[in-house]
Amino acid sequence: MKLQEISYSGYRWINITEPDQDMVQYLGENFKYHPLDLEDVLSKVSYPKIDAYQNYLFIILQFPVYETARRIYKRSELNIFFGHDYLITINSGQLAALQNFFETCRIDELARQKFMRNGVSMLLWEILDSHMDYVFPIINQKNDLIFQLEEEIFENPELKDMIQEIMILKRNTINLRRILYPQRQVFMDLGNKHPKFVPEEMRVYFDDLVDKQDKILSQLDTAKSYVDVLEDANESLITRSTNNVIKTLTIFSVIMLPLTVLTSYFGMNVGLPGQNSPHILTYINLVLLGAAAVMIGYFIKKRWL
Repeated sequence: MKLQEISYSGYRWINITEPDQDMVQYLGENFKYHPLDLEDVLSKVSYPKIDAYQNYLFIILQFPVYETARRIYKRSELNIFFGHDYLITINSGQLAALQNFFETCRIDELARQKFMRNGVSMLLWEILDSHMDYVFPIINQKNDLIFQLEEEIFENPELKDMIQEIMILKRNTINLRRILYPQRQVFMDLGNKHPKFVPEEMRVYFDDLVDKQDKILSQLDTAKSYVDVLEDANESLITRSTNNVIKTLTIFSVIMLPLTVLTSYFGMNVGLPGQNSPHILTYINLVLLGAAAVMIGYFIKKRWL
C-alpha cells in the first residue's frame, strides 16, 4: 500500500495506490467503514455504484486504461470514500489522470487552493471531470482510426483484408461503452440524491458530468455503427475480389477442358485421321486453337470476360 495525503483549509485528500490488506486494516481502524465496503475495495469483480451511510458515501467507478501488449482497453477501478471534510481515493495506480491530478495538488499550493478551498464535493467533481476529459481524447483517437481504416478499405488500390484491425477497433469500442455506461447513474445520484454531502449549488456541476457522459456514449454508439459498416464493406470487397479470382480460374479451366478431352482421347494407342501426313501436327494444333477460340468467343458473347 502507498498512502499520500494533502490538506488545505481543513479539508483532506488521501490517495492510496496498490491497495492491500494493510490498507483495509488502516481504514477499518481509523475511519470505521462498513466491512462490506472494505471487502469491495479488494474485490476484483465490482460494478459502479454509490452506497450512502450516515457519515460517508462509498463510490465505485471505472475508467478505461490501455493494455499495449493486447491492444485493448480494460477497466481500472476507482474507489472513493467521501466524507464531510475528507476524500479518500483508492486505485491500483493505473489511472494516470488521478495520479497526475493528485501530484499537481501535492506540489502546487495554487492548485490546492483552486481545487480544495470550496470543499470536498468540489474536489470530487474536479477529479471526476478530469477523468471525463481524459476519456474524450480516447474517443477522438478511435474516430481517427476509423477514418484511417476507411481510407485503407475504399481508397487503397491494393486491396487488403483489414478484418483484424476492424475487429480490434470494434472490440475496443464495445469495451469502452461497457466500462463507461454503468456509472452514468452514479453521476446522476451524486447530484440529486445526497444533499447531505453534495450541496444544492453543486448539482449543476454533476449534471455537467452526466452531459459529458452522454456525449461520450453517443460518440461510441456512432463509432460502433460506422465500424459495422466498415466490417460489412471489407467483407464485401474481399468476397468480390475472391469471386473474381475464382471466376478467372474457372474460365481458364473451362477453356482448357475441351483441349484436355481431345488430347486425352487421341493420346491413346489408336490411329489418327491423316496420321501419316507430314502436316498432321499443324492440323492438330489448329483444331485445338479453334476449340479454344470457340470457348473464348462464347464467354465474350455471354459477357463473362
